[in-house]
Amino acid sequence: MTYKAARDRLAENGTSDLSDNLAYGEISPRTIWHLGQKAIASGAQGLEPFLRQIAWRDFAHHLMYHTPHMLQENWREGWDNFPWNEDTESSAVMAWKMGTTGIDFVDAAMRELWVTGKMHNRARMVVASYLTKHMMVHWRVGEQWFADQLIDYDPANNAMGWQWVAGSGPDAAPYFRVFNPDTQLEKFDPKRAYFSRWVAEGQVEPPQTALDFFDAIPKQAQLSSQDTRPKPIVRLKEGRERALAAYSAK
Repeated sequence: MTYKAARDRLAENGTSDLSDNLAYGEISPRTIWHLGQKAIASGAQGLEPFLRQIAWRDFAHHLMYHTPHMLQENWREGWDNFPWNEDTESSAVMAWKMGTTGIDFVDAAMRELWVTGKMHNRARMVVASYLTKHMMVHWRVGEQWFADQLIDYDPANNAMGWQWVAGSGPDAAPYFRVFNPDTQLEKFDPKRAYFSRWVAEGQVEPPQTALDFFDAIPKQAQLSSQDTRPKPIVRLKEGRERALAAYSAK
């Protein structure tokens, strides 16, 4: 399987896993780029999609240099009055942070973050879409949570990624693109291996990765592997319709 397809398969090791090395300067994008070009010249196939991701990373850094306000403010004009909720301590936001939204893909991804300090890139897009569109929460809330939790945190990439999903950033996803976590999970985790790896509830013998979540979270959360899976805090159809109405009226 090529990188182009494998990088979206949630349960597979289909990515380079270099994000933290890049974030800490242990390897440079320039080095990766030139090694990739050298491999292509030697006949290697399928590297172009990977190298585009390296270019995308540098694009974020150029944007941060030329438009530094993107780290804290909407990059696009006309978004400051968009009706996002900015309450970082609401019960819904806390459920999102703790991986108890009742949406399988979102909860698995948020728990992966608690246990590993990282999150699959496909999952980052889905949890960001659910927060900013289904839940109508400001992208800054998610951006700040990722800044606090990610071991591969990169200010430029984090801000650009969140604003890309929310619609307020450069080259942003169109407002009507609202990721459906259920169909995304079905497409990129058809055997639910990724979900089972991170969510213990409902499994007779959950793997250690799923149980590690309960050691990683604060004790006052009072969560247990024996809990029943919660009902969705925002149902997908209702959340999508509310988001589209708000975006259309912008």
